[in-house]
Order: sequence, then structure tokens, then C-alpha cells
Amino acid sequence: MRQLTENNRTTGPDPVINATVNNGLGTYDNMTDDTQLFISSHIAQTPPEHLEETLRAIMEHPHADVPMVDDKGKLVVLIDAPTSKDAIKTIESIQALANIYSFTPVYQHEEV
Repeated sequence: MRQLTENNRTTGPDPVINATVNNGLGTYDNMTDDTQLFISSHIAQTPPEHLEETLRAIMEHPHADVPMVDDKGKLVVLIDAPTSKDAIKTIESIQALANIYSFTPVYQHEEV
């Protein structure tokens, strides 16, 4: 797997921990007790010949990020949405992409 960070803000200076946060948009420094947050990670599979096209399509979603891919067509997809409704819309939209033939949830967390 290779990390994709060219167009994204990293979470810290440590090169080993080089994840992106919400496509570099927004900050959660001012979270209050009434703020919701939904985070999930997924493994997507696409044919290798459609990898770049699928990657671009996923990155168009405002709540999705792809920090890692491999040449065989596997992508790690992170969903960082303000509500579970936004997250579900994003997940369903990615699952419906023409070249996604597997979209497996790995982790999920929600703060309400």
C-alpha cells in the first residue's frame, strides 16, 4: 500500500503517522458538547485499470478521504462526517460507483 498525501494536510510531523483529516478541510478544535461526529474506515476494491478513475470519484465526496492505495486496486477510505446521515449518504454514494465491487467497513465511531 502507498500513502496518498500530496493534496492533503497531514495530522502531524511524524512521517510514520501520515493520515489526512477531512481532505484538509475544517477543524474540530472548537467542538462543543452538542457537536456530532461520525468516523468510519472502509476497504474498497476496484479493478486496477480503474484505480485512478475510482480514486478521483471517491475524493470528490466532501466527507471522504483516501490515505492509502495499492496497485492491485485496494483503497483505504476514511469517512469523517458531522452526522451519521452525512456519513451514510457518502458511504452509499461510494458503494454505488460503477467500478467499486467491494466496500467493506472496518471501523466505526460516532459521538453525539
